[in-house]
Amino acid sequence: MTSKTTVLIVGAGPVGLVLALRLALENINVTVVEAQNDLDDAPKAMAHLPAAFPEFKKAGIFDDLVAEAGQLASTGLTFRRTSDSSIIFAPPPNPARPGVMIIPQGKLNRIVYKHLQKRANATVLLGHPLQSLDNSSQDTVKATVGTPEKSEKVFEASFVVGADGGKSTVRKLVGISFDGETLPCQLVASDVYYDFSKHGGFKDANFMADPENYGLISPITNDGLWRVSFSVPLDYGSKEIEEVASEKFEALFPGPRPLRYRVKRLAPYKAQQLCATAFRKGRVLLAGDAAHLTNPYAGWGMATGIFDAGSLADVLASHLQREAPDTVLDAWADARRKIFLDVVDPVSRECFWAMQDPDFDSLPLRHPHIKAMKAGKPLGIATDVTSLEGYVA
Repeated sequence: MTSKTTVLIVGAGPVGLVLALRLALENINVTVVEAQNDLDDAPKAMAHLPAAFPEFKKAGIFDDLVAEAGQLASTGLTFRRTSDSSIIFAPPPNPARPGVMIIPQGKLNRIVYKHLQKRANATVLLGHPLQSLDNSSQDTVKATVGTPEKSEKVFEASFVVGADGGKSTVRKLVGISFDGETLPCQLVASDVYYDFSKHGGFKDANFMADPENYGLISPITNDGLWRVSFSVPLDYGSKEIEEVASEKFEALFPGPRPLRYRVKRLAPYKAQQLCATAFRKGRVLLAGDAAHLTNPYAGWGMATGIFDAGSLADVLASHLQREAPDTVLDAWADARRKIFLDVVDPVSRECFWAMQDPDFDSLPLRHPHIKAMKAGKPLGIATDVTSLEGYVA
């Protein structure tokens, strides 16, 4: 038996869930299928830029996010030398502008999921891995998914959206290439209990500059859990990473020795700059990490995906609800891909290498975000859907 839905989203991460909620609010029937048996509660990405706040407000989740973030609802950015934790650059506080919101990805997922459960036109199916896609029809696309009972279910949808991460099954099934490169290191996201506020005066998201021991240090929650990201050689396995972690902490942590900390998690991952050769193929679209991957040093990985979700919801609603031609989806796909290739990718690379340059004093003159902040012109990665050819408001 075939189940029908207007939009089928593969992947119940933040991009897929936010897209689903936005579509449901537009009175579009939407189904999300997720391979895992539960939502991913790992902290993963945590820092949300103020530029993305309007998207959260459109989805009706902003107030819940602020409440969950608590005292981390508006933090600043600080650039420091790893060697002594001294500040290279910290933009002065501006009460008129919100700061970065810190909320772990797992908690964001739960908040959006809670809102989706209230919508009669939205369904989230966990433990339903995508198995096959038939994208040959001009009118619909069929997807076969597994079920927790080890059976199969077939969906027929007007559109399928792959929001299933960097190893996207959707992207592979429709034959879209993922081009780019792996940067010459592994990044390790470690979640550590340590009093950075007491020992180093750290309270914001901190970018640490050093030719070897560069990294990111940021609060995760209000109970003293911090994210400390550092790099290791590409060929390091889990044993080598565990062994070198204490050396990295010794270099990166402020405060008296011997250090006293507790490691909750060590999660290595590749630093990659990859982009799909197309964000649309027939009635299949890609968003978030399924469409593009970037390193975290510009803070744009999550934000780019959220902008994908918000703008895609707008153009799907324009087409499905207001009779815009389906070519508006091509315009959207081209615009989002262009933003990644022309802005996100080069700026993220520049930010990554800037933190490793030994000329720390010149960092404010070289770093793209610092230059933009000093000029009062934050770099933009959103898409104005009203400018897309064929869009109907």
